[in-house]
Amino acid sequence: MSRRELLAGDDAPPFRTILSEAVLRTPLRDAGEWRAQLEYLRDAGERGEVTVQVLPFSAGPHGLSNADVMFLRLLDGRTVAYAENEVRGDLIEETAPVERLQLTYDSVRDLALSPAESRKFILPLLEEVPCDPST
Repeated sequence: MSRRELLAGDDAPPFRTILSEAVLRTPLRDAGEWRAQLEYLRDAGERGEVTVQVLPFSAGPHGLSNADVMFLRLLDGRTVAYAENEVRGDLIEETAPVERLQLTYDSVRDLALSPAESRKFILPLLEEVPCDPST
C-alpha cells in the first residue's frame, strides 16, 4: 500500500513494471480484492509516470523467470539492482552484473506487450473475475 501512495503522489517517480500473465490470471481468494488489483493496474497504466506491460505466456522461457529485479537510480547517477527470488534478495552495486541484468530486462521487455496492448489484455480479465452476487 505504501508503494501505491508513493506512485500516486505529486512527486511520483517514473515507474515501469512487467507483469507475467500468470500473475494476472492467478486468482486471489477474495474475488473483490482480485478485481480491485486488476482495476488498479488498468488505471495505473493511464498515468504518465507509470508504465505497465504484460509478459504473455506466449513469450516462453526468459532470463528473469526465477527472479524479480528492480533497478534504482541513485542520486549520484549510478544504477543499482535489487534481485529477489523465493529465498533471498540481493542488492547488486557492481557495474558489470547490473549491466547484464539490464540487458536481460531489456530482452524481456521486448517480449512483453506494449503498454496499450497490456491495458487491452487486462480489460477482459476483469470480466472473468466473479462478481459479488449482491451487485
